[in-house]
Amino acid sequence: MTRVVRHAAGSSHVATRIARAMAPVLLMAALLGGCTHGPRMLSRDEQHRIDRRFVEYPSGFDLKPYIRNLTAPTAMCFDDHSSLLIAEGGRGEEVSIFGYRTDSSLFYVYPQGRRLPFGLPTPGWKMYGPVGGMLFYQGRLYVSHRDENDQGVITALDYKGQHTTIVAGLPAQGDFGVTDLAISPAGRLYFGVGTATNSGVVGLDNWDNGWVKQHPEFCDRPWHDLALLGYRFDTPNPFAGLFGPADLAVTAPFQWFNHSNQTRIRGVEHTSGKPSGAIYWVSPQGGPVTVEAHGIRYPRGLVVNEYGRVYFTNDGMEMRGTRPIKDDGDALLRLVPGGTWYGWPDYSADLQPVTDQRYQPPIDLIDRTGYPEVRFLIDQDASHLFAPNRDTLLQATFPSLSGAARIDVVPSSGPFRDFRGNIIVSLGGDRAPFATSGRKLLGPIGYKIVRVDPDNHQVKDFVRNTRGGPSSKLGGNPDLIERPVDVKFAPDGSLYILDYGKMSMRDGKERIEAGTGQVFRLVPIAPVTTTHTNRIGIEVK
Repeated sequence: MTRVVRHAAGSSHVATRIARAMAPVLLMAALLGGCTHGPRMLSRDEQHRIDRRFVEYPSGFDLKPYIRNLTAPTAMCFDDHSSLLIAEGGRGEEVSIFGYRTDSSLFYVYPQGRRLPFGLPTPGWKMYGPVGGMLFYQGRLYVSHRDENDQGVITALDYKGQHTTIVAGLPAQGDFGVTDLAISPAGRLYFGVGTATNSGVVGLDNWDNGWVKQHPEFCDRPWHDLALLGYRFDTPNPFAGLFGPADLAVTAPFQWFNHSNQTRIRGVEHTSGKPSGAIYWVSPQGGPVTVEAHGIRYPRGLVVNEYGRVYFTNDGMEMRGTRPIKDDGDALLRLVPGGTWYGWPDYSADLQPVTDQRYQPPIDLIDRTGYPEVRFLIDQDASHLFAPNRDTLLQATFPSLSGAARIDVVPSSGPFRDFRGNIIVSLGGDRAPFATSGRKLLGPIGYKIVRVDPDNHQVKDFVRNTRGGPSSKLGGNPDLIERPVDVKFAPDGSLYILDYGKMSMRDGKERIEAGTGQVFRLVPIAPVTTTHTNRIGIEVK
């Protein structure tokens, strides 16, 4: 808690002189002593087996805590020496990338060396969060992030402090930025870009999030030309004032806040070639990008299986903003290349029309916009768009607000081979009350790891707290899961789980509790060996 103390003028000058004199001393102490928070790998004794009374996980395995004291970790991967790499850096957080070698020694990839104390800026080139994904390929670490203007970037790093820009100028200034990374057997680097808005219309939820004030001329950018149905939405105007614009703002889909004069939107395939709400691929060396799919709200997790098939998670629309959508579930989808349209913002994440009654929000949340119900925004016939095919594209659906995040495919060999080909999905949990316009949920949603069998589309719990919900709602036991956001199979076949830590939503922004993130490991139970003495007195195992 911060206290504000008032002093007399003379005392204030004395305090200032003392503070200036002490500053170099404090800085030197911090440099020598390091930061109070930082990643810590647990000792072997501390890496205990977590009791199944608290956390359920598959038989034949032990779940163990591995690394603690992380702050807003968002992604992880393994390099070609089996070192575990972790990125810290949610939106508004300083980005840090570090690793643990197989001998448990810690090393930093970005920035080179440790961060400066007291939040002092690190000199030189800088990445900005959130980090959407990481991938190690052919000796380089690929990272998706934002730049100083909030545009999306993919950068390749080495361990010598060198970096190369692979893609830049991606439309990431809105709600969602550049997401996960995946490499295909053919060497294509796949990545996702989320949408600017929740459901196609810039509104007060985006104002609360902060980006409308910083980038007032930003909005969703479609891939193809769109013919709109002409709907315009009323909302209070936060820019209004005594000498400012009117109290009422009127905004239309795919247009800036308080702009509504377009009924045909020109697609970016004619200009930048970089739409929002899409999945792309690019050469790992950089160059032109190819858009493989569009109309995807938040392709948060990406993975390519051994046959080159691409899967991704998509987080459904939330009941917030100018066009709130109720109960839009998250989904696991298959990527069908060739510019496939996945339906956003007129279809749910699992490819159902949002005009269905199940998606209609409470009337008091939508009638103030000028309409009594959620309707389609796009004239699909005039736009030459076709409804997405659920039979071909949909792999699984998760409850609304589950927070479907990063994913991995179970390898065909190793301790988890009985589940080979299945997809492990991290469900990071809900973002209420922001995501629900202040409505209370009946209970926590997500906060666990699930397994999806793509052959029969079944979803089964894989790792979950026995009482449901996050650790912070269950007494704060650090052995419990809080917000799992990434899963990766290690070279030895064990499963690593990255936990974001304690986070709450206030005034449209994430509030993160430092040092609460961690890594868990799900490892096969070591076989029990016994010794006995044979007839000639030699001990054998």
